[in-house]
Amino acid sequence: MKAALASACGLLGIAGQPAEATEVRTAILGYSEQDRVQAFEAVIDATHEFGGGKIGNLHVVYDALSGASPSGAVPSQALQSFTRPSGNGVYTTAPGETPLDDTFRDTRMAVSGSLTLPLDRVTGLTAGLYGSGEHDYSSLGANLALTRDFNRRNTTVSLRAGYFDDTINPEGGRPAPFGVMLDQALSPRLDGDGSKQTLDLSLGLTQVIDRRTLVGLNYVFSEVDGYQTDPYKLVSVVDPVSGEPLDHLYESRPDARVKHALLAKLVRQVGAHNLHLSYRYFTDDWGVRSQTVDLRFRWNAGPALYVQPRLRYYHQGEADFYRRFLVEGAAMPDHASADYRLGAMDDYTPGLEVGITRDNGHLITLRAEYYLQTGESHPAGAIGQLADQDLFPTVKAVIVQVGYAVGL
Repeated sequence: MKAALASACGLLGIAGQPAEATEVRTAILGYSEQDRVQAFEAVIDATHEFGGGKIGNLHVVYDALSGASPSGAVPSQALQSFTRPSGNGVYTTAPGETPLDDTFRDTRMAVSGSLTLPLDRVTGLTAGLYGSGEHDYSSLGANLALTRDFNRRNTTVSLRAGYFDDTINPEGGRPAPFGVMLDQALSPRLDGDGSKQTLDLSLGLTQVIDRRTLVGLNYVFSEVDGYQTDPYKLVSVVDPVSGEPLDHLYESRPDARVKHALLAKLVRQVGAHNLHLSYRYFTDDWGVRSQTVDLRFRWNAGPALYVQPRLRYYHQGEADFYRRFLVEGAAMPDHASADYRLGAMDDYTPGLEVGITRDNGHLITLRAEYYLQTGESHPAGAIGQLADQDLFPTVKAVIVQVGYAVGL
């Protein structure tokens, strides 16, 4: 990693500068939902400081996911059959069970790099590139950030801009909005790949309050244009009396989205320990509103050991076009999605991290968390048999991460 960073910076004309420090951080994470998705992630992050305050960073992520993923269709009192996303094969769901496609498989490789250059004593410029690829999704991006210190370096203002271009090529092609789920030969498909472009702009402020207190405020504006429908998600059309599903349609989402996020942070030294508190508010023109509170307390048990409990709470309101189901004979909306990620929910994540510094200065960390997601299982508008079904099953997951950091 050190050689790769040195080579990259050499191409930018800053080779030959004496290196001051290199830090390499690695982590392996496992995520397991009960009877659903399993995930594995490996991360390598390297930062190299060159002479003159120049800093290079290289970040590599590998993800592998498998298991059963909710399709969005509603449960039924009868056995249900669904066509797989590729159109090759069928999977079935037992009466009363949430439809899950148990062939969900995906891997992703993402690589990003950045270079920070000092423009003067109090101003820095950072430029970065990003690229990731999956079997049906690819993304390329670039970002630029400008930071400047004021008030004897007690105040830092940052401006950031990023642009991403994504290409979506789903298995079996892109289904037509509200197309009926049929076999591959009959289901209507859109021509070509899907694409979307994202522009991110942010303004940040970090302020030193006193020797023990640091606060930060960050605003992010994001504009997304292009194909944003999940080509693998369905919306059920149900009988207006019995509530039994009659058809399953592919979902449809708007092709434009504007997002706003405001993040506030507080870091406070309490004796020999550290308190980290953050609050994030998010809103967009899809109608989604969310709030996140994250509290961590790092208890330094000694020079070589810390223990850090954490509690995170997330609350989200549903998107304007979120529909758990559609009713036969009713007017069709312009857009509809039954993806629970766009529904109203509450998430709770308690956890604990332990860090041990070895005699050689290397840091070993172990983090364990429990994730609980709840939603409206029995909405007031449920029809017929749907009133007795769990339309938003609780999701439970265990997260374990092992990390290793070394200075070279």
